[in-house]
Amino acid sequence: MKKVLIVSDFFFPSANIAAVRPSKIAKRLTADGYCVDVFTRYPIGEGAGEYCNKCFSFQSGSALNVIKKEESIKRTGVKKILFEKLNFLYMGLFNIKSNLQTRRRNKQMLDAFKEFVAKNPQDYDVIFTTFGPLGSLLCGLYYKKKFPQVKWICDFRDPAVVSQCGPLKNFSRRIKEQKSCKLADEIVTVSNGYMKRICGDKYTEKRHMIPNGYDRADMVYSGEKTETSDKLSLAYVGIFYGFMRDLRPVFRAISELTDEGLVDKDKICINYAGSDNRTILAQAKECSAEDFIVTHGVLAREDCLKLQFNSDLLLLSTWNTEKECGVFPGKLLEYMLIGKPIVTTVTGDIPDSEVAQVVREGNLGIVYEEVNGKEDFAKLKEYILTQYNYKVNGKELPFNPEQYVLDRYNYDTIIKKIEALIEG
Repeated sequence: MKKVLIVSDFFFPSANIAAVRPSKIAKRLTADGYCVDVFTRYPIGEGAGEYCNKCFSFQSGSALNVIKKEESIKRTGVKKILFEKLNFLYMGLFNIKSNLQTRRRNKQMLDAFKEFVAKNPQDYDVIFTTFGPLGSLLCGLYYKKKFPQVKWICDFRDPAVVSQCGPLKNFSRRIKEQKSCKLADEIVTVSNGYMKRICGDKYTEKRHMIPNGYDRADMVYSGEKTETSDKLSLAYVGIFYGFMRDLRPVFRAISELTDEGLVDKDKICINYAGSDNRTILAQAKECSAEDFIVTHGVLAREDCLKLQFNSDLLLLSTWNTEKECGVFPGKLLEYMLIGKPIVTTVTGDIPDSEVAQVVREGNLGIVYEEVNGKEDFAKLKEYILTQYNYKVNGKELPFNPEQYVLDRYNYDTIIKKIEALIEG
């Protein structure tokens, strides 16, 4: 079997979402007999043998995914004055500081990688880098130039150019992104929209869409329903990215159904777990639906799964715009694993998002897209009413997903595609 080097800023046991894909790929490749080494920022700790042959980390400390609640942020002195009176100046200084920290982290990773390469004889058949952060691309570029005969699989979990970055930063990132695409032997993106944003019409002979997926081994909750209720319960877990994720169409549909006397307001509820209480309550209040919201705060992984298993419908929200198409939330993959009907909202000015296509093709639930607002809202409202009637009449909610679509996002399928690139 071939020897593979995986380069990723985050890796097991980090709770950061950026650690999931490289950790899964490393673990599956190792189980299939590949000799996998990992270069990462943080030590992986116990259980390393299941994930890779060797792990080379260059920074001590814990790679924890810390959630800072909005209400816990305290500013005093000059920071408080700047934030309250001169917010634009405060945010400008904050962005400068953040950019400098990011540059330092990327340089730190590249310098450590060069040292690692110098100390370890080059005997890898394949190097697999996964973006972001940018440090992984820099490591890939360095290695490919030094050892051009080694196959480089350049994996993009996200595009390098995003609306959250300013024009100068995006210009620099675009140069690195395109240079990587040119030198890489294989380019991988997690969605077709991302492939279009990254590759345009180029590199058709070496670009591949290999999505993120779900893994039944992640099911830390048994899945047994522990609560019974005659209420139709909906659940949303996560953050909103401001109003990029927008559940107002769902709230408006429920509010109208109760006003029309078709739904009993005491027979429906919406559970929320996460750190964005203010946002979900603000969205619900706009639609006179705040009384339906039940907030649970930030929950542990098992408790989040339990909440979702004990709900009837799972809420999903994303966006699809001219500048940012192809956004594919990991939450959809988790919902596939849980196996409940999905109610999806998509903001943006571009129809037929990839998320909408998958939900419709897989018969996974209902989709409302902002660009088709009037037509989709009527369907959304009808769908919620239908599910409500099944629930209050004591019947099982209809849900018949297409198995071939679910199989497409199973890591068993995904790893076969990765192995085909390694062997090809």
